[in-house]
Order: sequence, then structure tokens, then C-alpha cells
Amino acid sequence: MIKMGECAVCKSNAEIERDGRRSSSFYTCPVCGSYELYDLNELEYKAGNQLAPYLLYHSFGKKGIIEYRYNTPLDKETCDKYNKEFNSGKKTHGRPVHMDADIISAWYPKSFSERIDLILIYINSRIPHIGQFVILGMQEVFSMLFIDRKEYIPSAISENNGDWNWREDTDCEDEAYYMLDYLQKNLYIEYRGCVNEDDWIELRLTPEGYARIDMLQKNTARGRNVLVAMKFGDDTKPLREAIRKGITEAGYFAVFIDEVQHNDFITPELLKYIRDSKFVVVDLTHQNNGAYFEEGYAIGLGKPVIQLCQKDAILHFDIAQKNTIMWDTVESIPLMLKNRIVATID
Repeated sequence: MIKMGECAVCKSNAEIERDGRRSSSFYTCPVCGSYELYDLNELEYKAGNQLAPYLLYHSFGKKGIIEYRYNTPLDKETCDKYNKEFNSGKKTHGRPVHMDADIISAWYPKSFSERIDLILIYINSRIPHIGQFVILGMQEVFSMLFIDRKEYIPSAISENNGDWNWREDTDCEDEAYYMLDYLQKNLYIEYRGCVNEDDWIELRLTPEGYARIDMLQKNTARGRNVLVAMKFGDDTKPLREAIRKGITEAGYFAVFIDEVQHNDFITPELLKYIRDSKFVVVDLTHQNNGAYFEEGYAIGLGKPVIQLCQKDAILHFDIAQKNTIMWDTVESIPLMLKNRIVATID
């Protein structure tokens, strides 16, 4: 049964559907999109103030379009299972998209400049035509600008037993205006207040804002995304997760093309993700022709490529001389990969 209530993440008016079997609730929020949270809410506790911006920037089902995807803390294996069922015609569980505190933290901007870049790209995605104003509500602005909605209050006994308390809206508003004023003074946006009390501000990008976006899309695009080329299958799942862990611990976000929901043919979508990646990680253990192709395309674009291969596997002679992370066990991959990223990627 669906009822109206308060979004657990941003406090907007949202649709809520209770699932007692999973001890969770499904939310359809105009700001956070469609997502699921467990009753114990461990994800919100671990991710803290990073969760609200993450959901806005990765939201599903906000614009009235039929959308089966939703963000969820369900484990990756269960998400894969439900997606396979969906592909075979069973739509009971929809298309869950796994999220956890590590994924959210790896995506979350590490610097003020990165925040500004993401904000401008988001504003651009909300404006249909150049020069138009877009109207935004308060909660959407808070998430868009990475405003902290909560304050962590440590316990007198242990910091690990503390709690998150909501900040006053006026405090969040002050922080939001600080960010908006910065964007306007640097000539990236123009903004003004709204007369309608249900809205908060309207804004648009300036030519300088579009110029910065053009530079971002040309040079760094999504900035922290890293495409991983490898053999996909049940037998390589441990390898996949080891590579993901190494990339995540280095502060980047691993993109596996079989996990990305898209409407394009696989090759154009794959090439787009290579173009948009900061660098590319390739595992050549299984002599996968696709991985060789993707590495060659990345090299042609001038992208840094980090190459992995299991010891004793035979590399093609054209790339055998390239400095390669030779791994013995999958457990050794995360640290070696993290160290290589830190040492070689700006």
C-alpha cells in the first residue's frame, strides 16, 4: 500500500511503500528519485550527508516516466539476480541498482572545485535550451549544492555510537546562498528568488558557465569514472570485485559496462564511457578480444591505461612490454591496483 509521507533523506513530500518481508521502505521522491532503505538504516548512518546528493545525481523515476530502476542497499548478488529475472519477463522486483557507503564515498567530490564542476553539469542537465531559466525547489538546491542537512553528534561513550541530527533549514539556506553567490560572482550562473512559495529559486547558466562545462566534457568529463575492461561472467566475479575495491580505495568509481543501464547499442555506449573515463583499467588474463579492443581505443584517445594480468598468462606481444600489474591471487589485486593509481594518475 502506497501512502504519502516524508522522504527519509531530504524530507520532501514523497510516496512511501512498506515491504515488511524485507524490513524496508520504498520511496519515490521528487528530489531523490526511487530508492529503498532498510529499517535499521545502516546506509544512511555510514554515508551521512553524502547520501542525499548521491541520490539526486543518480536518481531514477522522478519525471513521471515509467522507470523500473531504483537505488538500494541490497547486496550486489541479489541485484544481479533480480535484474536477470526482469530481463526474463518477471518484473516483481524491478531493476535494483546497488549502492553502498563505499560507492557513495568514491563518487562524492573530494574538493571544492570538483563540487563546482558537478553542480554546473547538473544544472546543464536540467536546462532544456541554452539561456533558459530552470526553477528549483529548496530541497533540490540543497542536494545539488552538497549542503549538509545533518550534524553528527558523537556519543559521550563512543563516537561510533553517535547520531545524526537534522540542521535548521535556515542554516542550510545560509550555506546554499554562499554557494550560489560564489557561482554567480564567478559568472557561472545567474539566479533569483521565486514568487511562488512552492519554488525557491530560478537560475540559468551564463556563457562562462557553458564554457567551463565544455572544458570539463572535453578534458575530464565525469572525472572520477574509470572504465574496467575484462572478461565478464560468473567465473570472474571475484576478480571484478577485487578490481572494484582497488579503484574505490584510490578514490575513483569503477564502471563495468554490463552494470550500466542504457538504451544505445553496446559498442557506442562502451566507447562513450571510455571517452568519459579519467583512465581505463584492463585485465588481460583471459585473452579477451574485447578488452584488447577497449585498451587500444583508450590509448588512441590518449587515456592512461593500467594493465593487469594473472601471473603465467600469456600477453599479446604488442603489449607484453607494457608495465603490467602481475597478480597471483585476487586478494592481492586491491592494494597493488590502488598503489599504481595513486602513483601514476593525477
